[in-house]
Order: sequence, then C-alpha cells, then structure tokens
Amino acid sequence: MKDPTCTDCKYFFQHYVKDGKSTFVPLYEGHCGHPRLKYRKTDTPACEKFSPRKSDT
Repeated sequence: MKDPTCTDCKYFFQHYVKDGKSTFVPLYEGHCGHPRLKYRKTDTPACEKFSPRKSDT
C-alpha cells in the first residue's frame, strides 16, 4: 500500500479553475480544513490528523 497523501484524506478539499464556460479543471493544490485552514499540495504526505476518505463504492 502506498503512503497516504492529503488527497486521500477526508479533510482535504481540492481546488478547481474554470476552463471555458462550464468545464472545471482540478489544480495541483487544495486546502485542509482540520483543525484550521492549511493550504496543501495534492502529493503532500498526510499529517497526524489524517482520516481516510470514505469510498463511494
């Protein structure tokens, strides 16, 4: 199993940019909302507050 990153955490929120009229493109960054707002890259190693994201399946 790979080491968890911020992208795998339920507290991480991906940032997007609008491309054209209705297409949204994900950026290489986002923010963590627990316990305070912190800006993170998608490949940042998970911190001690890591909680796995629930699967949709």
